[in-house]
Amino acid sequence: MIHVWLRAQHSPLAVWHEDLQHWQSVEGWQQLQEGYGSYKANGKNAVCLYFPSSHVLQVDTELNTAQLKQLGNSGKQYLFEEMSLTPVEQLAVRQISHAERHQLYALAQSDIDSWQQSAQLAGMSLIALLPDFLLLPAPTEQAGQQITLYQDEQTTLLRQSAWQGMAVSYLPLIFERFPHLSEVSLLPPITAMEQQDELDDGSDWFAHTAELIADHQLLLTPLSASPVPLETPERHALNFFVKSADSQLSPYLRVAMMVALAALVLQIATDGVQWYQYQQAATATKAEIANQYNSWFANEPLSSRNKLQIQLQPKLRHDSQAQASHMATLERLSPLIKQSSLHAQALVMQPSALSFTLIAPDRGSLDQFTSTLVAQGIDAKLAQVNSTEQGQFSGQITVAFAESADLQAAS
Repeated sequence: MIHVWLRAQHSPLAVWHEDLQHWQSVEGWQQLQEGYGSYKANGKNAVCLYFPSSHVLQVDTELNTAQLKQLGNSGKQYLFEEMSLTPVEQLAVRQISHAERHQLYALAQSDIDSWQQSAQLAGMSLIALLPDFLLLPAPTEQAGQQITLYQDEQTTLLRQSAWQGMAVSYLPLIFERFPHLSEVSLLPPITAMEQQDELDDGSDWFAHTAELIADHQLLLTPLSASPVPLETPERHALNFFVKSADSQLSPYLRVAMMVALAALVLQIATDGVQWYQYQQAATATKAEIANQYNSWFANEPLSSRNKLQIQLQPKLRHDSQAQASHMATLERLSPLIKQSSLHAQALVMQPSALSFTLIAPDRGSLDQFTSTLVAQGIDAKLAQVNSTEQGQFSGQITVAFAESADLQAAS
């Protein structure tokens, strides 16, 4: 990972040398690519960029953890409404907490996009984006009595605790902001460290800052260490860089996708259960039809090679033809019965014959009606004649169907 420090918007870049433990200045991203383009074998350099803290906004909120969680990201954005020139909807917000105190930091999304594009044009890949006050060591006294100060020709930074820091535009006002301040730890500029200059009272920048600190009756503690990058910047709470794949998916969209996926799985499971039930019903129906076929046609076993429809259709066709001949005969018999003095009482239909019972005032009427049917070309016979209690006669006439019998025999 390459640690790059951008102290001001248009200042030279500073690159951290792990082996030498100091910062080296480069003119810009192009020079960074030329000097560090082959730093990794895969040609895709991972960069942690420390951007100017003057670009970040911060709010010290009195809200507790539950209230901040209820606000959500959109609600946190509106906490910066009075101090942001950028529309709050375009702010990236980060939160850092310590001992029930919560600090909110915001950065314009346009700045993030701009720095990401600069890195991409140089063949670099951003993995972390942090405010540069985090480079300063945190003071040992956390009660506002001590601060760490860094100052050079590009920037002035201040760190007052492990979770708070800022860029300073006018140092005297900052000293007045901390009424309990008693000590200032001063870091040397990275240019002095790069040139191996010693921090002494003869340095112009040191003399001016020391005089200002003395005017406010504060203790000055010069430090020889240089600002040092973080060990795991990509995991820091103030990392403003988000991978583009994650930034494209809002929490609402993720939930919607999960719900849609769950609905799809449920639909597939439902379709599978319905298909299984359909197969079970189809199997049961085929078995029932086969049993019915065997009961109807016991002498003709059902073949498993042929479809049931093929074996059953000829028989159904013959039955329908027999039914048609029965209806045609009834149509011929009905007007003849109505013209006579006879009354029909019972009708029995069989595949090869049609039997019905007639009530007549005498035996001769039954014989005459049978003769009339025979004269009409109907094969009719008077089977039996019985007398009734009312003094009438009941006779059973049977009509045979030669064509139907032949068809049944053929089948």
